[in-house]
Amino acid sequence: MRIAQILTLLFLAFGATQARAYDQLAYYITTIGPEDLRNSRGARLGSPAAVVQQDRANYHRFGIRHAGDEWDPVFSDRGLRAMIPAAVQVFGAYHGEMEALMQSGRPFRIGVFVCGTPRQVQNVFVLTPSIGDFSGCF
Repeated sequence: MRIAQILTLLFLAFGATQARAYDQLAYYITTIGPEDLRNSRGARLGSPAAVVQQDRANYHRFGIRHAGDEWDPVFSDRGLRAMIPAAVQVFGAYHGEMEALMQSGRPFRIGVFVCGTPRQVQNVFVLTPSIGDFSGCF
């Protein structure tokens, strides 16, 4: 019985480090404009992740800002911006909404939650206009 208790404690201790909740690093609102829908070479972007990444490059690196764009404390760092494509999550049916907004070519606004640690972007949650409340990082 003693060995089972020790193994249980070790499992719980190890599991607690693995199931770590991530901190909210930022929340910002941004307007996606025509410049955000194309990469720096002018090619049309095909994914919401690429659009979010280009928006932040335009904001921080190229100084291209739209009315309503907000500053964020994370993506001025090029290395952290490079983590955006692997981290972006657009919720279920809202993924189609985001793609439709991208295809329209008209400016639209999104909310962005950035979760992780100061050196690692783990999740970037994109909130399209029809999403209501959001619980934040987990």
